[in-house]
Amino acid sequence: MSNNINNSKFDKITQLIEIGEYHKALELLVLLKKELNHFLIHWYLGHVYFKLHKYLEAINQIKKSIDLKSEDSLNLNFLGEIYLEINEPNQAIKFFNQAYKLDNQNNSIILNLIKANLNINNVQMSEKYLNLLTKRNPSIYSYHYGLINISKRYLTDKLVDEIKKNINDQNNDNKIYSNLILAKKSEIDKDYKLEMKYLQNAHELYNKSKSNLLEQQFNYYNDFLPKFIKNCKNLKINSNTKLNPIFIMGLPRSGTTLVERIIVSGKNKVQSLGETDVFDKVFFSNQIINTLDNDILADLHQKIIDQYSNQGYSGLNLKFTDKSIANFLYIDLISKIFPNAKFVYCLRNPVANLIGLSRSFLPNVYWSHSIKKTCEMFNNYFKKLDEIKKDKSIKIHVIELEHLTNDPENVSKELFKFLDLDWSIDCVQDYSNDLIVKTASNLQVRKEIKKHDLSYTSNYLKIFKDMGLNYDWLS
Repeated sequence: MSNNINNSKFDKITQLIEIGEYHKALELLVLLKKELNHFLIHWYLGHVYFKLHKYLEAINQIKKSIDLKSEDSLNLNFLGEIYLEINEPNQAIKFFNQAYKLDNQNNSIILNLIKANLNINNVQMSEKYLNLLTKRNPSIYSYHYGLINISKRYLTDKLVDEIKKNINDQNNDNKIYSNLILAKKSEIDKDYKLEMKYLQNAHELYNKSKSNLLEQQFNYYNDFLPKFIKNCKNLKINSNTKLNPIFIMGLPRSGTTLVERIIVSGKNKVQSLGETDVFDKVFFSNQIINTLDNDILADLHQKIIDQYSNQGYSGLNLKFTDKSIANFLYIDLISKIFPNAKFVYCLRNPVANLIGLSRSFLPNVYWSHSIKKTCEMFNNYFKKLDEIKKDKSIKIHVIELEHLTNDPENVSKELFKFLDLDWSIDCVQDYSNDLIVKTASNLQVRKEIKKHDLSYTSNYLKIFKDMGLNYDWLS
């Protein structure tokens, strides 16, 4: 570090960042920038802005850091990660490729290339990089798991035998993916009880390593947020926006990505923003959940709109989609901020939904790694949906996934009528290979719509009952 930088100030900034005090770190960095124009100041500002979800400013600061120093694999890789957040995967790939040229041994860069290429359906390139990683690191099973998700041909007997032989001698991360791979094998073998055993092993292992985050996230959605929303029930928000966003809601693995694909494949220009988590991010970065400060809440609609701009909203269309998982829990507030919004709820057979979520491994949906908390979240969603249907103050269109896949043409016509969009057969026949998909559905959603056969769910009902899951909807 240059002697021109006040080391004590920088030590304080570093400490604040390490404990998550990003607002305080930002204040000190802004003051320090007035004293000195140094690449490290811009580098840290970029990271703090990123943590506060101010992605455009983060890009600006990292580019200034590069101008003052030089390009290196670290800052190029980070730039790519920011562009991924704002729905610009092609731009992200450009920077990841530049970083890879400087350091082709960096696994983090390669993993980002895999993720970005999957987002835009460049499966062959992702497969190429995953094969490279497995050759370099054959005993890291997360890479094998990635390949298996692309093609079942990678789920070989040799790999399964190797995992079974070494499973007790592996680190926690490897044990997680070992169990996920063995669960895939058991699913193929139709050994459903063994499949669920392996899946629960994987989720429990992850749960232990993220237990604090799981409790914080679950308590936020299950307790703090509902109380806050209730207190805001009579809140008046002066929203003069002409935007007509389409909020696609539902539990994870309920068909939200498929519904979004159908909507943006029609005649009308509707920008797809995917899972932005805008409301979560604005609430976090402004610490809104801890206050009912009128000044903050009065400006809430502008903060939300600004965040959408930070998330890649182009401003060219009044209509855009947002399919963030938590939006349903904000729906009362969303309807105030966006009075012209349309709400679509995706409902899937609960047993099939629970199986699908158990089979998925969603790292940032922490509550999904506890079967008990997952069922409680299911309860919350079902209860909230019933309240909205009875209250009728919020107009919401419910799509049952099984009905959609059995009769995509007629169900999609009803959806487009509700959304005031022009329907065309392309909605259910265009597989939108150019759609940016960041979720676990990124491969499945690009395929032809197939009927959902629920006959397999009966194999899991007794297993769930034996696990002590006794809910009215689990039948």
